Amino acid sequence: MKTELVDDVLIIELPARLDAAGIATIEQELADTINQHRGKVLADMTEVNFVASLALRMLLTNLRAIQPLGGDLRLYGLQPQIAEIFRKSRFDTLFKIYPDRETALAAYRNQ
Repeated sequence: MKTELVDDVLIIELPARLDAAGIATIEQELADTINQHRGKVLADMTEVNFVASLALRMLLTNLRAIQPLGGDLRLYGLQPQIAEIFRKSRFDTLFKIYPDRETALAAYRNQ
């Protein structure tokens, strides 16, 4: 899991497979990283090509943990099949989702 700080926005690159094994390797590190940052977070999902229900739970748990601290977790770069999963599960109503990194960063800057 790679991270990058752009201004005050933490960008976290998620792995291609967010299945049980993939989640097990990043779940604690992701939570720790987000909680330490306590601010604006973008999850880079451009490489993600598989999302299990556990991944949805992990993302939602982190969103709910950071919001009371004044932060936010937003997503960008969802592949069409992943965007469809978010739409069908209505997770697209819980997260702000952007097509690409530039649009997501601009949205944070313009708030």
